[in-house]
Amino acid sequence: MPQGGARTLVEEKGKSAAFTALAAPMGTAQALPAPGQAAAGSCARPWHDGSTYGYGCTGYPAGYKVQASAQCNNGGWAYGNKVSISGSSYGWSYAYCAGKGGYKLGTGGYVILGPA
Repeated sequence: MPQGGARTLVEEKGKSAAFTALAAPMGTAQALPAPGQAAAGSCARPWHDGSTYGYGCTGYPAGYKVQASAQCNNGGWAYGNKVSISGSSYGWSYAYCAGKGGYKLGTGGYVILGPA
């Protein structure tokens, strides 16, 4: 499990999203740009199948990344790669639960990581 500061998880709940703070550290996460910094960027609706949860964003300032996470049916967690979301193309992060019993529906989330 990655080490670091607080983690913000956005859980998939049908068509709505709920914010939940978790105790599991995952790295320095920023849900919004720092004060005084223009909020730019957008995220797509999450994607999932029986083994994978994915989340994608675009248009954030330079240095921003997204990382998907999901609980697997065996109780463990899967974390996607930290993917750049700067620029005009969507960057997608995928949490893979293949080999861990598959993706546990409704547990997928993501973090927006600010520049280091």
